[in-house]
Amino acid sequence: MRSNSRRLLLSLLPPCLPLLAQQPVHYRLRIVDTADKLAEVTATFPTAGKEALELFLPRWSPGFYRVEDYHRHVLTLTAKDGEQAIPCTQPQPGRWHLATGGAAQITVAWTLRCNTASVTGNQIAQDFAVFCGPATFLGEVSAPPRPHIVHVQLPDGWRNIATGLPENPGDPANDYVARDYDWLVDSPIVLGTIATTAFDVLGARHEWAQFGDAGTWTGDAIAPTLQKIAGELCATFGAVPFSRYVFLAGFRQANGGLEHLDSTLLSVSRRQQPDDASFLSFVAHEYAHAFNVKRLRPVELGPFDYENPPTTDGLWIAEGLTTWFGDLALVRSGVVDTAAWLRLVSGHIASLQRSPGRRMQTLADASRSVWTGTTSGVGGDPRKTISYYVKGPVVGLVLEARLRTATAGRAGLDELIRQAYARYSGERGFTHAEFEALATAIAGTDQTAFFDRAVRGTDELDYTETLSWFGLRWPSTEADAPKATRWRLEVDPTATAGQQSHLATLLAPTPAPRLPK
Repeated sequence: MRSNSRRLLLSLLPPCLPLLAQQPVHYRLRIVDTADKLAEVTATFPTAGKEALELFLPRWSPGFYRVEDYHRHVLTLTAKDGEQAIPCTQPQPGRWHLATGGAAQITVAWTLRCNTASVTGNQIAQDFAVFCGPATFLGEVSAPPRPHIVHVQLPDGWRNIATGLPENPGDPANDYVARDYDWLVDSPIVLGTIATTAFDVLGARHEWAQFGDAGTWTGDAIAPTLQKIAGELCATFGAVPFSRYVFLAGFRQANGGLEHLDSTLLSVSRRQQPDDASFLSFVAHEYAHAFNVKRLRPVELGPFDYENPPTTDGLWIAEGLTTWFGDLALVRSGVVDTAAWLRLVSGHIASLQRSPGRRMQTLADASRSVWTGTTSGVGGDPRKTISYYVKGPVVGLVLEARLRTATAGRAGLDELIRQAYARYSGERGFTHAEFEALATAIAGTDQTAFFDRAVRGTDELDYTETLSWFGLRWPSTEADAPKATRWRLEVDPTATAGQQSHLATLLAPTPAPRLPK
């Protein structure tokens, strides 16, 4: 029984790590009181005989760019060597100093208040609970990579657990293993009443795991659509980077979604429909993040410093282009038609053009200033700021046409993102200069001036090339035109056969990637 688990732990570790790194941290997660919304985590940390351990709880969650200081929800914390209490102090908020006295391992227990219904906080409800890694699991400061094992203790009457973490084979039920702390905190855990529907995408198991008050929603209604979208996005990036992926769909009073390495935590309203284009755009965006930002990312976004938020000017790539590819996957996979896709794209353009802040703040500045004045990139003053969620996908549209025009249709953003993924989706990530250089190499002409205007400047975007290449038009852009027709893209009825072919090529399904046998 243990030998299988041991082989799995070793397979999760780089071969060069010393034996110490192979000693896992063990956690036990349990709900103490459902009514009072209290949970307890008990963890055993190997110390290798060190005289002290420094533990921390993150201040922010990767993908959600806002300082939230999760230590505020820690009510109590104690540490022991066997039965003997260990002195514990807090040198700063979110840090705990434990005088271990050379003990081989110590056990730490902390109680959490779980009353935050969000995609980054912990929530205990009547028939389900959500635990988000950064708000739940203490880690050791400057510890080497090593497995982290979590045992989840279900309350009486609760039956199900859903998470992107793999089960720990050969060990007790409800044991899960992460190869390191980063993977642990990047894997939300949901327990309670969960309805799971599984489907296959290019050999990888996918699961729609819904919880909360879903009304008439069923996994069977959404799974065929998700299968098409996921297949198209895997083809777009040319990879299936996981063997299993989980959509954690919460029907609760919460907002937004958050991407994770092998899962996403979604907020869903039962009033939404499984075929609604805006809802599918939201889900496709989070799934596309499994490629763009979780694996292909700006260098500043990893390795993660959970106590000091990073600053990057690349969130227009990480978020804006993710929206572009997510929306494109909807029409390429056939789950929406061309008219619906144009409405999505037009919505981004209209939001941009109606925002005075587009002439006040650059796209790069919007990314760098995300930690102040917005809630993870949204909610800023539209008179002074612009969101990379708004301008990013529009820059994607313009860059798409620019690359295709420069290459006579041979290459577009697909080629750029696939090459970037192949080169930079490892541990290092990419710099903005490297991304721009790759665009220049694909176009065959220097693109610096374009990025200076579109990303580092506040000039209006020029849509002329986009309209000309794809054979599109808008009925009106005049300020006195009806709002419903202002900045609304439509196919030009006078488009040439060549223009029609360009648009058809853009919207055509992507061939499935060649996967290793």
